[in-house]
Amino acid sequence: MAGAGFRTFVAGEILTAAQVNTYLMEQAVMTFADAAARDAAVTSPSEGMVAFLKDTNYVQIYDGSAWNDVVTAAGVASTRQERVEYTAAGVDTFVKASYSWAKYATITVVGGGGAGGGNTSTTAGEGSVGGGGGGGGWAIKTVEVSTLAASETVTVGAGGTGVSAADGNDGTGSSFGTLVVAGPGLGGDHLYSAGPIYGDTAYGGDGGIGTAGDDLGKGQAGFFGYLFETVNPTVIGWLGGGGQSLFGGNNESLGNYQGVSGFLVHTGQAGLVPGAGGQGSGGINFAANQPGGAGADGIVIVELSS
Repeated sequence: MAGAGFRTFVAGEILTAAQVNTYLMEQAVMTFADAAARDAAVTSPSEGMVAFLKDTNYVQIYDGSAWNDVVTAAGVASTRQERVEYTAAGVDTFVKASYSWAKYATITVVGGGGAGGGNTSTTAGEGSVGGGGGGGGWAIKTVEVSTLAASETVTVGAGGTGVSAADGNDGTGSSFGTLVVAGPGLGGDHLYSAGPIYGDTAYGGDGGIGTAGDDLGKGQAGFFGYLFETVNPTVIGWLGGGGQSLFGGNNESLGNYQGVSGFLVHTGQAGLVPGAGGQGSGGINFAANQPGGAGADGIVIVELSS
């Protein structure tokens, strides 16, 4: 039963239970320790009810479907906001009841980046380079929190692992339930030449693509690695940088793998920010395999507001 509005009572008038409930109880500012205590006490709220929560110091009004913040104990309420980040590769859970105050959520998902290709052990006159891993795809969606399930599965994609003497591994995708989904960056190729050659390419991995959400985007493809010349004693090479994600993080391509004696080697750098691809590795006259850089893990961000 909703509040009955305002009434002036006459001296000596006997109040009925209905009048106490509608004119007093249902129009009072109720005080509770927190939202859980409020919901336990008021199981069927009526539109227009007012409550004060001690834990947040917010006054709230029930609009017929949800409790909404109005003012704080200190004055007019500003929009309440909170940012929740899931950064560890694997599966987690978003629990809606933990954010009962929130009305809207903007969810950003970035897939794991691909690893760069790893170079092969070389001797004099030989060269090996890797292409960069692709950046993870991205997707963004804004929803009303009330439309979410009581719990939503959050999956943070892993970056691809860097390996020696082989193509880099692909990353894995990230998602928030089935509402927001983004695919992974792919691993970069590796290239080895015992010579002689006058040009060959280790292709970078393709970027991942967002597949579910309001705004969808593709990660940058990894840059290619290249052997310009492998004719003993001259070897000239170029290893590929990792692709950018929504957060940037490009690893530069390097072209300093050239020489007529001695050796040059570079272990690929890992992705620098969430979803970035790893850098390829490279070597000239270096008797050991070197791994490409690992792709960076993806990320899921939930930005809540009242």
